[in-house]
Amino acid sequence: MLQNYYKKKIKQILGSDIIKTYDNFGQFYITINSKNILRIVSILNANSELAFSSLTDYFAADFIQINKTFAIYYQLVSYNLKSSLFITTDILEGEIMQSISLLFENANWFEREIFDMFGIQFNNHPDMRRLLNRPDFPSFPLRKDFVFPNYA
Repeated sequence: MLQNYYKKKIKQILGSDIIKTYDNFGQFYITINSKNILRIVSILNANSELAFSSLTDYFAADFIQINKTFAIYYQLVSYNLKSSLFITTDILEGEIMQSISLLFENANWFEREIFDMFGIQFNNHPDMRRLLNRPDFPSFPLRKDFVFPNYA
């Protein structure tokens, strides 16, 4: 659990870049504008006091039918603080996200999986191609509108 001092520090450092903050089951979440993701993750990683130096999870969820967006979640860990932070952002269908693979090598695989399952593209990604499905697969299996193709 992230201590209140560090929650305040994150809010102070990121300021108006934060849309909202909340706690959920002991985890601290910040919501940001998707266009700022690379800069914000860079700041959190480079700050010597916070040192969020590890990307442990990174995934998407389809909310297209509810509010016309996809949600993207990043979980960063600070070994200095012995705690994690979730960053959330929403993007519209067809919007392109900025890759964070320059900061975290494992983001490469997470972003490829998100692309393969949801069709979300990542700008400046070193190898944006399908990871789990064959290259000519006609759809994105984790989207709510997915219908398995008929191969008969």
